[in-house]
Amino acid sequence: MAAAIASGLIRQKRQAREQHIDRPSTNRRRKSPNKNKGLCNGNLVDIFSKVRIFGLRKRRLRRQDPQLKGIVTRLYCRQGYYLQMNPDGSLDGTKDDSSNSCEFPLI
Repeated sequence: MAAAIASGLIRQKRQAREQHIDRPSTNRRRKSPNKNKGLCNGNLVDIFSKVRIFGLRKRRLRRQDPQLKGIVTRLYCRQGYYLQMNPDGSLDGTKDDSSNSCEFPLI
């Protein structure tokens, strides 16, 4: 069974190779239908629009704002307390929301 499959595959490969040899090969390059006759079509405006003029100053690029913008907010729970972080790193709740330790930057 395996020998029959192998011989069939060999036969198909041989036939494909023979068909490829019979086909004439063309060495001519074909032009793309979308290409124009030239880069700039002979127009000076097109030439200068594609070349950077060396005497011009470079434009200053505006720096983009950072993508990760933090939102400063106070975290409030239903029991009426604001979460605050003490200078030693411990967390607790307070009723006073005017403290700077109640503000958390969230990203």
